[in-house]
Amino acid sequence: MASRPLDETDRLLLEELWRDARQSHQSIASALGVSEGTVRSRLKRLEADGVVRVTTLRNVHEISDFAFAYLWINCDRRRLRDIAQTLAAEEHVGFVASILGRADLLAIVHETSQHALLRFVDEVVKPLRGVVDVRTEPMLAQLKIVTRWGLVRTRER
Repeated sequence: MASRPLDETDRLLLEELWRDARQSHQSIASALGVSEGTVRSRLKRLEADGVVRVTTLRNVHEISDFAFAYLWINCDRRRLRDIAQTLAAEEHVGFVASILGRADLLAIVHETSQHALLRFVDEVVKPLRGVVDVRTEPMLAQLKIVTRWGLVRTRER
């Protein structure tokens, strides 16, 4: 959680990073009309506050032994937070959300193979206290992934 609200410079900095995360601090500074030191210090603060995280994404099409799946989990709602936190701590779980609709939780899991995925669901997820049902939907092909989401701007009133 950010220790202070994002200002316009923070938002513009994040937009520049989403446009091209590999550009230099100097390039971002020039685009924003601020110093390179300003970019560096703000980026460091945004990372410390958990607003941004520098990471690497794998190209799953280049890895043959890789299995992604959506896990639609129904559970005892009183145990939802505990189940979600347990799943979020798992190395192969990349996304966990409490949802409304056909399930209580959605988790996106990546494993090294379909066999490993099945083992994870059967040996880790299903035995969790409070889990009622797990529907597993393996991802057959990834057609698009958006890695540069913009900030949602509030409407002027």
